[in-house]
Amino acid sequence: MNQSATGQEPTKNFALRRRDFSILVAQSEVFTCEVLSQLLKEQGYNVVGRAVEMEDTLQQIRVKRPQCVILESEISGQRSFDIVQEMRASNYQTKFILYTSKPDFRMVAKAMQMGFFGFLYASDGLDELYRCFQTVSNGGCYYSNGFMSLLKNFGVEVLSDATREELSRLSEREKEVLRMIANGATATEIADQLGISYRTTVNHKAHIAKKLQLDSCRQLPRYGISVKSYL
Repeated sequence: MNQSATGQEPTKNFALRRRDFSILVAQSEVFTCEVLSQLLKEQGYNVVGRAVEMEDTLQQIRVKRPQCVILESEISGQRSFDIVQEMRASNYQTKFILYTSKPDFRMVAKAMQMGFFGFLYASDGLDELYRCFQTVSNGGCYYSNGFMSLLKNFGVEVLSDATREELSRLSEREKEVLRMIANGATATEIADQLGISYRTTVNHKAHIAKKLQLDSCRQLPRYGISVKSYL
């Protein structure tokens, strides 16, 4: 019973915050945009606008500054990623959730490098969308079951939440060292390339292993290779 109550608490708290979580719905089809906006409003979400064209999406983001945008990849093809880049360059705090119904590998790969906080596929139900909102509002990154299946079909592996949390413990310098380890660099080579002492390099390796809860530094190469794409 305690476990159940604990698990329900975050959901309950998020339900209370829904009105404070402003959302812009940007979809390519007018009907889909209208229906989704209405469904979200009925669930108590603060839908501040809807758009079906890229320029309108940009304008509404600038004026209304929503905390979240559900951005359909098909709204303007690859140009939808330009919206994310422009908003990030302008230091907007808006978080983008990618929704796609006609994915291709290049689009998926690029989206995962663009800084989206959520990834949804057309086969997902509304429950996936609600869980996505909850995760994104708390600063996390959400991959829906439909999107995960899509990635597996493309042969793409996604970091588990546990591994992502492990990597978040590392400083930028420690990630750099781990990346070099994954590329096969020795402690001496790392020290030379980074302009630090051999002892400092050894200390970095020890701290990385400790933060990742590895048994020893000998496990760093294997671990580094497994997460190399995310360093």
